[in-house]
Amino acid sequence: MKYERWRDELFELPPGSDPVMHERSESFYDVSAEIAFDYVDQMLVDPEVHVLFTKDQLGKGINTVYSNCCSNLPFLYTSDCSEDRRIVGIRNLSNLYQNFFNRHCTGRVTDIGNSRDDGPMGFICYMFWDVFVLYPGNATSGMVDAAIDVMRLVLQTNHDNSLVSAIHGLGHWASTVPEAVSILKHWCQKPTTQNQSVVQYARAATSGMIH
Repeated sequence: MKYERWRDELFELPPGSDPVMHERSESFYDVSAEIAFDYVDQMLVDPEVHVLFTKDQLGKGINTVYSNCCSNLPFLYTSDCSEDRRIVGIRNLSNLYQNFFNRHCTGRVTDIGNSRDDGPMGFICYMFWDVFVLYPGNATSGMVDAAIDVMRLVLQTNHDNSLVSAIHGLGHWASTVPEAVSILKHWCQKPTTQNQSVVQYARAATSGMIH
């Protein structure tokens, strides 16, 4: 299956469809892990997807790639490919934030964790490091470093929804990865947003007590 057909099957969900229940063709699932990983990375930088598909379709497709409730694609990042390939893929998650979350998560951040303004895209943005199968207990030190670097880079932006996503992830990792706490404390000293809801959320995350 060529990339364009794979991409179209990933995102072409009819209105009202549930990505957990949606079935794709056998050819979609027959793509090898190595090729599927290449397709995922290509999709993250493909400008055409933002023209071809609605925000709802994009959100459901991104949920399919990163939530194992929807597919086995998340395991590309933990077990299906070599460690070197996994690390490359993890570092490329910066493109997920830059090209999808920053672009499509536009709801105002006030009541963190309870907004439904951005639909499926907003859900996966906020919950990314909760639903994603990668965590310190199943990752090599190189994979952990790559993920931490992604979250650190996100904290250099001023996009509130993406900031909350990275803070959420760092908060969950704080109890096992000391660097996560250091990054949060450093950011709290010079936050990149004036939204006090986000700043207070980051302060709470330094304790590892995050929701």
